[in-house]
Amino acid sequence: MKKTFKMITLSAAAALALSFTGQQFASAAAFKDIHNVQDKDKIIALQNSGLIKGISADLFGPNLSITAAQGVQMIVGALDLNLDTIRFVKEPHATDYFKNASDSAWYAQALIIAGVHGLDLPADLKPGEKLTREEFTYQLIDAMENTNRLPMIKPVVTEYADQDQVKVEYSGALQHALNYGVLKLDGSGKLNPKQEITRAEAAVAISNALSYLKAHPAPGAVSGTITATEAVQYIKDAAGEANLQIKIDPNMSVTRESFTYLLINTLQTSGQLPMIKLIPVEIKDNDKINILNSGAIQTALALKIVKLDQDGSFRPQDGVTSADAAAMVSQVKAILSGKSAK
Repeated sequence: MKKTFKMITLSAAAALALSFTGQQFASAAAFKDIHNVQDKDKIIALQNSGLIKGISADLFGPNLSITAAQGVQMIVGALDLNLDTIRFVKEPHATDYFKNASDSAWYAQALIIAGVHGLDLPADLKPGEKLTREEFTYQLIDAMENTNRLPMIKPVVTEYADQDQVKVEYSGALQHALNYGVLKLDGSGKLNPKQEITRAEAAVAISNALSYLKAHPAPGAVSGTITATEAVQYIKDAAGEANLQIKIDPNMSVTRESFTYLLINTLQTSGQLPMIKLIPVEIKDNDKINILNSGAIQTALALKIVKLDQDGSFRPQDGVTSADAAAMVSQVKAILSGKSAK
């Protein structure tokens, strides 16, 4: 489904404000048609935050169904996904990712954003087709987990009366949604996966997802670990900009193993590292290192670009902080200038 585009030329885009319909109505006035809606406070909060708009200035249309295009725009808007830091070889189009889309439609930008960020949507997505509860929930969970680098969880399996109606490929995401509190069963213990999802239900799911993300921030936000984009900048600082071809997934988790490999591989392929007689050292947690990366890590250890812990562990899956990356870059520069610490 997904197509990958080489990122070269800057394409600026304003972040999308979330609109269920694609129409631009003012949302300052309180919605008059949600008084009897369960969890109406969540809808009001989203409105006040500018994350949702109504079908008119004062009507929300809580019982109306949403289309696939409206669902995508809801998700990318709520999760603040955009193209602000993305570079393209050519101007992107919605049809680059979704063959049934229209490049001039109101939803085109949202579909481009979804495609660029790798959201798991069908290539034959039909923008005007109504979304079911299971489809929208799957798309929301996929987006919130992948774009926020949430840790994998082993969900507590929740039994529900109509789980035999759920598509197999959606079942895991629905269990996560129940565990996260994004989705709830109805009074009779049913999920109603095949029902078309309403605007009110979608808004509440979005609100619950944002609450979960706020309570469980991405690992980097807590530990100060660098992003993939920042990792590339550190490596370019170490190796120089000239003729560097660094390929890195912008959504990847930057670990000690991955950053060390990228740094050493870049220096080696650009012919900047000195020839050394490599004597491998014993690493206590070597079994946790990808064998394809072990040579780069041994080289980094030999050149004192990285060090083992006191117990001899490398901690390959730990995140790389700004301080870690800066120290590694400093040592590389010292080596390249002939002033390396012995």
